[in-house]
Amino acid sequence: MQMIDRPTRIDLLAKRVSWLDRHRRVLAIICSVILTLLLGWKLSGSLADGLLMFPALTVGLILWWVVELGLVWLTALWETECAQLTRDRGLPRAVLRK
Repeated sequence: MQMIDRPTRIDLLAKRVSWLDRHRRVLAIICSVILTLLLGWKLSGSLADGLLMFPALTVGLILWWVVELGLVWLTALWETECAQLTRDRGLPRAVLRK
């Protein structure tokens, strides 16, 4: 694995976080729709079955929430790493006492 210097890694993480913040909702909806259609097709054999449509839509909403949660976790992970890289690790924080 290639070692990336700190400013380049910080820029890369900042670009990833901003891109994911802009496109997270659309990405989660697209993933959940695709997974719901695949699940409905696998369960019913055809998408025309009306009896399994409501459970498939319910599972689709749950899948959307799970994908959204995973993307938020990934954003938080990248933001935390970016914050750790930008902090100066030299001296401890000064505490002023009166």
